[in-house]
Amino acid sequence: SSSVRMQYWAVVLPFLVLIVEVSAFRAPLGACLKMFSSSTHVCKRAESSIVARMSVSPTEETSKAQALANELKEELPQLFDLSYAPKWDLYEEKVEFIDPLNKFQGIAKYRDNIQLLKDSPLFTGGKMDLHDVQIIDPTTVFTRWTLAMTFKAFPWKPRLLFTGTTKYTISAESGLVTRHEDTWDSIDDNQPVSMEAVLDLIGQMAPDLAGQGVKIIKRAGVDAAPYSMLRRWSKGFEVRKYEGYTMAQTPPGEVYDRDSYNAAVSLLQDYRGDALSKAKNANGKVLPASEPLLQLDSGRRDSSLAYIIPPGQGSAPAPLDKTLSLVQVPPKSVAVFSVRGYGADRGRTEEAIESGLDELRAWVEERGFRVVEEGRAFTLASYSDGYELWLTVEEQ
Repeated sequence: SSSVRMQYWAVVLPFLVLIVEVSAFRAPLGACLKMFSSSTHVCKRAESSIVARMSVSPTEETSKAQALANELKEELPQLFDLSYAPKWDLYEEKVEFIDPLNKFQGIAKYRDNIQLLKDSPLFTGGKMDLHDVQIIDPTTVFTRWTLAMTFKAFPWKPRLLFTGTTKYTISAESGLVTRHEDTWDSIDDNQPVSMEAVLDLIGQMAPDLAGQGVKIIKRAGVDAAPYSMLRRWSKGFEVRKYEGYTMAQTPPGEVYDRDSYNAAVSLLQDYRGDALSKAKNANGKVLPASEPLLQLDSGRRDSSLAYIIPPGQGSAPAPLDKTLSLVQVPPKSVAVFSVRGYGADRGRTEEAIESGLDELRAWVEERGFRVVEEGRAFTLASYSDGYELWLTVEEQ
């Protein structure tokens, strides 16, 4: 409806002029976000309640909450499908909706808000991944989700992505939802209208012209490691769910200085080949350059390098060099500290990596994840526009 569109534009329009100023240099925006989220502050979000996983006996008192949980498991993954008709009868007529950018009441406005995000002159391509549904008590159900959508009002059509939780409060009498409250992982202040939320939204809308330029100049390889986002926090911290992939790996422990690193890179380049040299694999097949290049560090100042076989290449050809091995990596959750964008590589020092690992480990452990790697082991993922630190994690 026009009222909901005006509501969104009232939030977004005053800040759109900032996009031109930050499009070439995104670091200032990150600095603004850090003003709201100091590294020492630990935000106790609603996910703590989910991690606690309060058990509720399946009594008559909880049957209404269980019924809603079952409905949400079916409804939310298809909520933004254009052909799907949401079940509005799950909500009371005067349901209250709250998220970091909005606060309103009434099923009509709630319906218009969903339609705005689903398909409108502003948004399209909405997709919700539902990760968890928990009954907290007889009148409270929590969900954890990842929501992505395309903002189509701009020519570059930025893809927006949020992770967070929703607290559904239901009537003990009717079992209908009386309150829907969203919380984003990426901000501390989730009360509308949150300036942190506005800056987060603008940051995702801004075109990364400088970063894209770096990728073109450095001839970025294809993205060889598809993933879905489980958590997206501030300061470049994320948890991703990676699909399984195959990689060609150099011998463990044989990369320990610049010369051994360059030798390992050459070994992998020979394996995949290029337009000027035949691939040294069993099929003689030239494989595409890919990103990221992985450096698997043991934590003892030695490591190995790995080239990820891009999707769609069929079975990975065996390397002719017997020092290389093919490794099948199963699906896994990875905590990530991302340092990417224009000029990101200037800060890639041993001290910066060690500090980043310490902060990443502390961050995810405070939020209910256990790091799988032993000791100081980690993976350094190198991209054309920067790098990422990876730690395999499990949710506790």
